[in-house]
Amino acid sequence: MASLIERVVRHALRTFSQRPTTMLIFEENFAKLKAMADQLTAADVNFSLDNLQAAELGDCKPPVIYISVYEDSYVTIGIFIVKSGAKLPLHDHPHMYGILKVIAGTVKIQSYTLLPKNTDSVSPSASGKRLFPQNTSKNLTLSAIKMPEVIVTENNDSCFLTPTERNLHEICSVDGTAAFLDILSPPYDTSDFGERSCHYFKEQNDETPRHVTNETRLIHISSPPEYWNDVAVYEGPAIRYLLCVMCMI
Repeated sequence: MASLIERVVRHALRTFSQRPTTMLIFEENFAKLKAMADQLTAADVNFSLDNLQAAELGDCKPPVIYISVYEDSYVTIGIFIVKSGAKLPLHDHPHMYGILKVIAGTVKIQSYTLLPKNTDSVSPSASGKRLFPQNTSKNLTLSAIKMPEVIVTENNDSCFLTPTERNLHEICSVDGTAAFLDILSPPYDTSDFGERSCHYFKEQNDETPRHVTNETRLIHISSPPEYWNDVAVYEGPAIRYLLCVMCMI
């Protein structure tokens, strides 16, 4: 029988590689994928913070480590390890859907949802909707709703983002090192929507009155110099997947 992580990969491919006849079918598949991700634990991917920390050598330790679980042109699945006191800076996910499941420790997530006024500078997606700005010059300022901050542990269900909801976020470790499994589709820099690399932002602090109390402005910045990552090897169950057997899930 396939492992849970392998079944998650298979259903992610079913969800994102096929063009559903209706949005309802896609939403049903996405909801099932999230429900499957809710069940994931560190044991399902043979992950241990203790083993990882014991294997680290030297003084130049990265604030974040990434473990690739599976990647193709449809989906990227990986594990992020965020060291104590470190964070993934505020960044975007252009045209992406995402699911985040904490498998060790605790993280704090601050998400932002872009306001419709940003649609004047965006390009249409395959569905015809305008989703996300293509202009990412350093002077670009976006208007967004700052969502309530959430604290997530391995005992909580997964979180998710869509092209239009909570599409930007910052993720910080809380009270020690934390790890989460990340599912993203489509991957960054696939050709479907043109240039789609990851961009970093910060809140623009000013005294301009807001019509909505949680409205804020985000300005594009260069990659923060304090943020960098190293990679580690995936040691979980093998992903024995072929596209032609997707219907066998």
